[in-house]
Amino acid sequence: MKRVARWLTLSGLGLLFGCTPGQTLNFDVQYGYYHNFLREYVGDRGQLTCQVVIHENHTGEKWVPSVILAAAQDENEDYTLFLSSSPLPHGSSMRTFNLRTFVDAKPVIDEHFLNRPNNHDRYGLRLAWHADGSISYQVDNGDGWTPKATVQAPGFKVRHVSAHASGVKGVAHCELSDSDA
Repeated sequence: MKRVARWLTLSGLGLLFGCTPGQTLNFDVQYGYYHNFLREYVGDRGQLTCQVVIHENHTGEKWVPSVILAAAQDENEDYTLFLSSSPLPHGSSMRTFNLRTFVDAKPVIDEHFLNRPNNHDRYGLRLAWHADGSISYQVDNGDGWTPKATVQAPGFKVRHVSAHASGVKGVAHCELSDSDA
């Protein structure tokens, strides 16, 4: 009974301080398809962190299997920052991390910013959006979180965050907070 009371107290404190408990989300998206497995409307600042474990990559000629975090202004995600990771193709033992932004559905940033050895398809993605309008991002490939990198003026205001999968089967443990620490 004490454990239940303690859990309720901790859960209540989490809600009081503006964070949601983590969610474990499963996904299984076939090659060539794209699926949204999380969408949350947010305030002026916050952070979304997902720890990802891929069980199977569905590969083909045109698309790479990936999990993507997005910070967006609009429902269609025409004003969006995407943070993603995918294994490098053709039997490589490497994983790449990518950053893309779109303003009015036109690409602004398209950067492969990090390649690391593939850690058994286990990695982390983190986005934080700030009251000044900037968006920061970090990744973890099993060797700790990278230093924060920031897009100072993305060209839009974050209204929702989401997580997507394309061509992968796996699970993500995601935590959303209204703190941009």
